[in-house]
Amino acid sequence: MTQPISKPTPRRRDPKPLRSKPHVIPAPVKEDVLDRAGRVCEWCGVPGGRLIIHHKLLRSQGGRDRWQDCAAVHALCHTAIHAEPTEARRRGLIVAAGAKG
Repeated sequence: MTQPISKPTPRRRDPKPLRSKPHVIPAPVKEDVLDRAGRVCEWCGVPGGRLIIHHKLLRSQGGRDRWQDCAAVHALCHTAIHAEPTEARRRGLIVAAGAKG
């Protein structure tokens, strides 16, 4: 009879360091976006809750910190925007590089 193979002891992994510093949107821009949206999520339409600022044009594609280029959304809605890019484009919450708006 063979001995059962022992499983390795799981080790706690150290967190990976951030590749870059977290991006902080300037407070005046954030307030302008929230005021324009009426403090209502621009994805689901539900007022209140903790709203975050979403760049309609990805920062990696040249999106800037201007109130015209951002939207106020809940964190879960932000995840949905990136999970459903076709619908987000239809609603204007994702724009292509070079698009005016």
